Amino acid sequence: MSKEQKPHKYWLQFMNERVIDRAYVPTTHEHAANCLTHGCLIIPSFIAARQLIYHAKTPAQYWSSLIYGNALIFLFSSSTIFHCSCFHPTYRDSTLKHFLHRVDRAIIYIFICASYTPWLLLRPTPIISTIFSVVLVWTMGMLGITYQILYHEKYKWLETCFYVIVGVLPAIVVIDMTDHTGVFELAIGGLVFLCGIFFFKCDGIIPFAHSIWHCFVFFGAAIHYYAIYTYLLVPPLSQDQIYSRM
Repeated sequence: MSKEQKPHKYWLQFMNERVIDRAYVPTTHEHAANCLTHGCLIIPSFIAARQLIYHAKTPAQYWSSLIYGNALIFLFSSSTIFHCSCFHPTYRDSTLKHFLHRVDRAIIYIFICASYTPWLLLRPTPIISTIFSVVLVWTMGMLGITYQILYHEKYKWLETCFYVIVGVLPAIVVIDMTDHTGVFELAIGGLVFLCGIFFFKCDGIIPFAHSIWHCFVFFGAAIHYYAIYTYLLVPPLSQDQIYSRM
């Protein structure tokens, strides 16, 4: 065997060949990694959601924490359940697996909308009303879910574009806010998600591409969680407050 063939054969156990116009079938190693990368975050997401709700002091903070916290739990749970169904040979081509895939993709839209909701509820803008902006963002999410139900896996690049549009357009409302503390972290988290899309589209090209995408999702969500917790629920003390406590 030539030196050029050995690395190729070695990587075959970690990545299958990509077939045009067909869904990529991960290797056993990739299936396991897909399950573990989000499965290990289910319990931490419950703890994180509880922390948000615990520190909520107003009705708006409570509902923001409840919506975002539950979306965080649903994101990692639905992803893990779907990938576990793919991992199990009995369900790899079953109706249940296809249903769970639709649910997994729909939850992504819900998570995007839920990520913006705390900012829209707790940081009113001078031009656009809070109710209008929240309704607009969730309407976009519902349209994305409807598209997902009707055309699941049919137009993959268009599907990705929908995720990007729903994820980026609401940022226009956030930029209009008078208080911009935490918006930098919100933007960085969004940038992490956008960079991760590269790996999301690289199944069969890069080994463990989908698992790497999962890692980007975690880091993006962690940055957004930090921003919500730090700037919307438990804002940093001002200099005057610090001196008053000394």
